[in-house]
Amino acid sequence: MALNAFGRNPILFQNQKIRMVSPRQDKPMRRTFVLFLTLCGLCFCTMAQSFTAPGIIRETRGSHRYCGFIKHDGIVVVKPIYLEAQDFSEGLAAVQDTNKRWGFINTTGQKVFTLPTDVSQVGDFHEGLCWFRDKDSKKVGYIDRTGKVVIRPQWDYARDFNDGLAAVGEGWNMGEQMYRPGRMIGYIDHTGKVVLPVKVTDRYGDNYKSADFSCGRAILHDGDSVLIIDTKGNKLFGRSYRTAGGFSEGFCTVGTATNSPCNAGGGDPNLPDCEFNWSVIDTAGNIVLTQYANRFHEGVSYLEVAENDYIYIDTTGRQIIERHFKDVSSFQEGLAFVTEMNGSQCFIDHTGKKVPALSFSQTNYSCRGFKNGIVTMWEREEINTGKTIYYEEVVRNREGKILWKDDYTVRFH
Repeated sequence: MALNAFGRNPILFQNQKIRMVSPRQDKPMRRTFVLFLTLCGLCFCTMAQSFTAPGIIRETRGSHRYCGFIKHDGIVVVKPIYLEAQDFSEGLAAVQDTNKRWGFINTTGQKVFTLPTDVSQVGDFHEGLCWFRDKDSKKVGYIDRTGKVVIRPQWDYARDFNDGLAAVGEGWNMGEQMYRPGRMIGYIDHTGKVVLPVKVTDRYGDNYKSADFSCGRAILHDGDSVLIIDTKGNKLFGRSYRTAGGFSEGFCTVGTATNSPCNAGGGDPNLPDCEFNWSVIDTAGNIVLTQYANRFHEGVSYLEVAENDYIYIDTTGRQIIERHFKDVSSFQEGLAFVTEMNGSQCFIDHTGKKVPALSFSQTNYSCRGFKNGIVTMWEREEINTGKTIYYEEVVRNREGKILWKDDYTVRFH
């Protein structure tokens, strides 16, 4: 898939031992559709936007990278003083101080509350609640916006709340701060009560991967078929599908196997790989597109029409930007980061127009897209045949102004 280089923080490597060292020195239908997105809480705006939450900046000092926050206008809200930090969600951001205690700050940088030392891991706030992990029991519970425990720790693994429900269940400890999701028990409400028990057998051993609700729909894999449910637990359409992604902006890509039996991944390795007929459905199960499409963001998706050849489409399947791209990313805050066929990189708007101040010809950047008017971009350089990787991290705003810069090196053993 595209986006291997996009949407991923390059300092997060799994299954490899790394250490940080000092930085290297040197119309009607359209109105109806917009209304639908609004009802789903996903309405977007590509015009003037007001950004209130700052974004994360990092500074390498010695063998560690410290975190702070900066606004889109370049004002540093919090200097890099925290060991760890997470993006703002519902006006609060999780930070870990030098004593390794987690807490939350508001958008002005003020500490709202600090959690006890026995909290080893935290999530983000969704619907006023945030999951946390107890260091001793390894179990997960939830806190409210004051830091009060409102649902005691009792599950191995838990997800964020969406549409009033959160998936909880079993999991496996894979090492410090690494937990592999396992069998789902079901969905809890804001009181912690399991209101939708789940009894399915996922061929991957992981029912969580598309289980979060979106526009009142969630997807579970039950054996060799897909189960789509609503927030009441009603089983909807889906049994004819072999695989499916999660709903996004009211749409979901589903696949029907044309050969059977087959292995859709994680199944019997002696079976041939599944061949799929792909389509995109809406929340009522109606087929709106008879092709594969990645998740819709801001009413736009992308297709790989050939190797290293991508186009953007709207919800009718119409190509909305005439030219093709070598690599693409999803639209965020009205902009998408792309690699043109000639290898140059830039941000484009929904019409395909380049942002001059965010166009690059001699670089090889990766990034996660804009959030609150800020984007973090990385450029990497391999040293010693991949044993050492040097990164330059640059934080820019929509005008292309560099707000913050840091460089660091990752060494593999």
